[in-house]
Amino acid sequence: MAEGSLVRDRIALVLDRLSPAERKVAELVAADPAAIMAATTASLARAAGVSEPTVVRFCRSLGYEGFADLRLALNRAEAAAEAAPPPRPPARIDAATPVPQAAPAVLDAAMAALAQARAGLDAAAVERAALALLRAARVEVWAVGASAGVAADLAQRLVVTCRGVVARHDPHAQAMATALLDGESVALCLSLGGRSRAVVEAARQAALAGATVIALTRPGSPLAAAAAITVPCLAEEAAAPHAPWTGRLVQFAIGDAICVATALLSPPAAAAARQARMTAALEARRIDP
Repeated sequence: MAEGSLVRDRIALVLDRLSPAERKVAELVAADPAAIMAATTASLARAAGVSEPTVVRFCRSLGYEGFADLRLALNRAEAAAEAAPPPRPPARIDAATPVPQAAPAVLDAAMAALAQARAGLDAAAVERAALALLRAARVEVWAVGASAGVAADLAQRLVVTCRGVVARHDPHAQAMATALLDGESVALCLSLGGRSRAVVEAARQAALAGATVIALTRPGSPLAAAAAITVPCLAEEAAAPHAPWTGRLVQFAIGDAICVATALLSPPAAAAARQARMTAALEARRIDP
């Protein structure tokens, strides 16, 4: 079932970071994810022989706010699986794959990655992130490497609805920016694996400055641990030059969901007025036909 695959994937990603008590909960959940939808925090704790706070910590290690959030995600994943046919497994691409076969395989891999992201989407976290972005007086979007392009795209879209938006991909610029943040600031940090030293350190410093840190990253990663809000991004990093970079597509898609959420939560009149001014400014820079 889709919900079983979702939970097992997340457990596999964070298993080595779980405490012995949390692993007891993980074993029960991985063995029968469908049963979780009928369980309670107390019943799961009794079955695993652990405390209820341990169950909550386990859920947070997976990127959820608590047990109720985990159950909600499982129900949504099951509903999505019933509504859509399973994606076709992408063909494996290796160094000997002919180019005419590789091109469709790349698109198949992209669709499979997006389908997995859809099944694991945490809509509640997207909404929390959007609200924090809208309330902020300043929004910093940070990433390095391959995620830098995604950060620039996010900033380009968020500037329509949010204040003081800027994207930075230089670690030194990120470090200097942390000195200017305060409680009215948000640092939106991107990293597929969540282990980029520069981004993690900048996120930690931003949190110490009082800023709200939002992480678009792998649950249970160092970056997720540094964030106040984690929007889970379950995607693989490219392992070879000929491997499809599906992780960027997942980042773009989830980032787009955050941007759409900010637009939907914005006061309509204010958002429309800002969009009109920006459109007029761009039109003035275009060459007439």
